[in-house]
Amino acid sequence: MHFEEAYSKLLSAAFDQAEPDGKPIKILICTTPRTAGHSYCQVLRHFGLGLPTEYFQWQFALPLMRRWTGHDAIDIPALDHAAASYGRQLLARRAVNGVFAAKLFAGNLNFARRSIGQDDTSSFYVFLSRRNKVDQTVSLLSMLYTGQPFDGGDTLPGIPKLKTISQKAVIDTVRHIADCEVMWRNYLATIDATRVVDIAYEDFVANPYENVRATMRKWFPTRDLDKAAVEASGRYQHDAVMKTIIARQFGSLIRDLWREMPGETDRPLSAP
Repeated sequence: MHFEEAYSKLLSAAFDQAEPDGKPIKILICTTPRTAGHSYCQVLRHFGLGLPTEYFQWQFALPLMRRWTGHDAIDIPALDHAAASYGRQLLARRAVNGVFAAKLFAGNLNFARRSIGQDDTSSFYVFLSRRNKVDQTVSLLSMLYTGQPFDGGDTLPGIPKLKTISQKAVIDTVRHIADCEVMWRNYLATIDATRVVDIAYEDFVANPYENVRATMRKWFPTRDLDKAAVEASGRYQHDAVMKTIIARQFGSLIRDLWREMPGETDRPLSAP
């Protein structure tokens, strides 16, 4: 997936929907960084289950709110104060076939809740995590260094780029992933377990369409999900060399840090 698709195309008026009848079902994809969240969104869109993307990141919310209201001066503080208004616009304009879907990072949860409301029985949650914590950490470090989340050479506005990859940066990155995962697990433990599914990155990327199909058929058995799969996004290759360099220099440190994390001692931290 290229930057243009992720951060321009989905912001356009071409994707605005007519106001839906009734209250849409909500599918919230709860992620930690580098867990194939964008690919999961792509599969949901293919099945007609909403138009999911990162609606609660300011890079999406600001241009959408400015266009929908006609007020180009709206900034991040103003957007924060207008969260409920933004949420009404989202549910009205970005629900497809009675479904609103979005990808959430842990830092987006409060804004999302003030935008589209608290949990209810029409909300469903996919938690994406990654078994291989070493690869996840290396991937995030590479993205923070290059500023490029996808193939294509484009950078992502708002990402705090690393000028150098130091031991401190490695420690901070491991801690960030771990903290986000704990926050999601604690939050999702408060939700009705029948509306939450844990998906491992490794299982999803092995067969994306069948993985999503299995979850959605359980929740929405009357939906037509028999569409043939299109070519799925491959694993990003633009930063393969950088990842190799990071893994060689910091792989042992990353592995040791994850072994010290509570609850991680029994998990495979790197590929065999």
